Amino acid sequence: MRTSPVLTGCLTLLLAASCGEAAPEPAGTGDDGVADDSGGAGEGGDSGDSGDSGEGGDSGDSGDTDDSGDTDDTGVDWCAEQPTVTYNNFGASFMRESCQGCHASTAPDRYGAPESVTFDSVDECWTWSSRILARSTGEDPSMPPAGGVHADDRLLLEIWLRCADPGT
Repeated sequence: MRTSPVLTGCLTLLLAASCGEAAPEPAGTGDDGVADDSGGAGEGGDSGDSGDSGEGGDSGDSGDTDDSGDTDDTGVDWCAEQPTVTYNNFGASFMRESCQGCHASTAPDRYGAPESVTFDSVDECWTWSSRILARSTGEDPSMPPAGGVHADDRLLLEIWLRCADPGT
């Protein structure tokens, strides 16, 4: 999935505002507003996928933790072009609002979610990151089953779990 420079800029501004940071300068412009090649808005390396036990009918995945980067069809590192997304500036609130209704250890009714699949902490989210990505992002996401998650939030989820360092 590729994002447009406009969407990437909007996401960067949104994340900066939510963290109380100053808005970053748009990529490709200098102090004089003239386009240059100064680089993109995002930072951070590719974390790869962390482990997935394969419960609930998924094929097992022992995890992919190499740092070879997610490149697009032109060989460009996808993550290098994305804003910085972490558990603190996005993941915690997303998981609480969109996932923990069924995937919190204290959920009164898990609606069929496996008991062992909980997202109570950043470490648990990273343990299940490859499964979260497979089920909650892409062309036809199946989680949450009732839907209701905006496409921009799904993109931020993908950026977080593909590009951030595990545990962040």
